[in-house]
Amino acid sequence: MTALTRDIIIDRARQKYIMPGITNNITEALALYLKNDAPEDEQIPIWIITPEIHQMREILKQIRPRCDECGEELYLKTGAVDPHGVKYRTAWLCKNCEIEYYSDKSPAEWLEELQDEARK
Repeated sequence: MTALTRDIIIDRARQKYIMPGITNNITEALALYLKNDAPEDEQIPIWIITPEIHQMREILKQIRPRCDECGEELYLKTGAVDPHGVKYRTAWLCKNCEIEYYSDKSPAEWLEELQDEARK
């Protein structure tokens, strides 16, 4: 799909859902357009931030795990695979050391744990 076509699809979503006042959010308008109006040749992938992802981003602004080696902030990665091919639900990644701390906890479980820690 070309950028021009993508821009046309976004413009159609804007005209159908933002201009009449149904929503003020272009991501929501695009999701509505793709779900309700777009023909098959206009179906494009979009990333929509779920409430859980938003909550995780907000909590990570307050409290974020740090690397045991260098002390830098870690970033949560989902669907991690270790060097031996073992799959994990998540891993905390140090971009400085390139160390990964693997875990079988889900992002939701990490969110709950971080929220509990932030409350302390």
